[in-house]
Amino acid sequence: MKLNKHIAALCIGTFCLGVAELGIVPVLTDVAHSLHVSIPQAGLYISAYAAGVCAGIIVLLVFARSVNLKYTLLAAAVLILVGNASAALAQNDYMMLAARFISGSPHGIFFALGAVAAQRLAAEGESARDITLMVLGQTSANLVGVPLGSWIGYAFSWRIIFMTIAALSLLLIAALIYWLSSLPVQKKTLKELIQPLRYPHPWIILAGIAIGSGGFYAYYSYVDPIMSKVSGLPASMMTPVIALAGLSMFVGNVVSAPLTKHFNDETLVFSGQLLIAFAALGAYFLSRDEITSIFMMSLAAFGYFFIAGPMQALVIKGAGDAKVIIAALGQIAYNGANAIGAYLGGVAIDVSGIASECALPSLLLGFVSSVLFYFVWRSSNRNDLAGD
Repeated sequence: MKLNKHIAALCIGTFCLGVAELGIVPVLTDVAHSLHVSIPQAGLYISAYAAGVCAGIIVLLVFARSVNLKYTLLAAAVLILVGNASAALAQNDYMMLAARFISGSPHGIFFALGAVAAQRLAAEGESARDITLMVLGQTSANLVGVPLGSWIGYAFSWRIIFMTIAALSLLLIAALIYWLSSLPVQKKTLKELIQPLRYPHPWIILAGIAIGSGGFYAYYSYVDPIMSKVSGLPASMMTPVIALAGLSMFVGNVVSAPLTKHFNDETLVFSGQLLIAFAALGAYFLSRDEITSIFMMSLAAFGYFFIAGPMQALVIKGAGDAKVIIAALGQIAYNGANAIGAYLGGVAIDVSGIASECALPSLLLGFVSSVLFYFVWRSSNRNDLAGD
């Protein structure tokens, strides 16, 4: 598959954001010790990132919805630089919370507008494939960046992870300047842009995204304490374990890309969400066994990134001129739920005192999301049959 320069530029951005978002997970215990907070409190650094995503999206909707996409993506790249440099230098809990909030603020903007840019620049019939390829940067981050960051964190310092992301953001800025075309946005009133939201279909999809994403992060945010305190893995094993999770994410994304030509987005999303719910079920009951625990983590990671590209495409399908608004709401659904999911997982751990109990809210949320996408899938199949 040919990777166009504009997709390569977007991949650099999603790589930076992928490491920024999940790079903290394998070193969460070290970050907590360094900043003198509990593990559930450190889990709020994940929630702060997700809250920043939502805040950034609100700024996009209010102030930047009619700005040239290239300029808005460049502004997001600058925020990646500032936020991660601040995280690397954070000296206490409040500074880290603020830094993670800033780091998260460009995430939703970049993914939302990156998906719209990829769709606008794609050849006919290849928009879903190009959006999936854009997400490849994030899955590459999970395959290479996060495990490498885990090793660096254990061998040297977790602060180097965030400083490296800040350095890579300089490359991102250059790539966007030279490789991404100018993409003006037609100016429309907010009332005109929200017309598709009068119908229930986009809200069902957004609800499914929010609930499913919250379920995944209720579990995955606490992989480090699950593996160390429940499964009994030594700290030295966390780097290969996280590398395996990254490989699972990468494979999920790569497997998904060619399937977009043979199955509709609804089918792929429903199938992947079922895998995540099954993984949470296994994690809840079987995390004391090392091999099973690692397998369930890998299955959840595979499923989440199997649906990443189709989910982005599904969000903006049929949105017309409202693509930016719908894509932005999709990112709020993804990442607002991530904050809630990480919080619910932390509450389950606090109440029970057992790290693997975070899989219970994950299982419940994953099941509800699967039911919602089942109805979306049924609806799409009926429409296809009616079209035939």
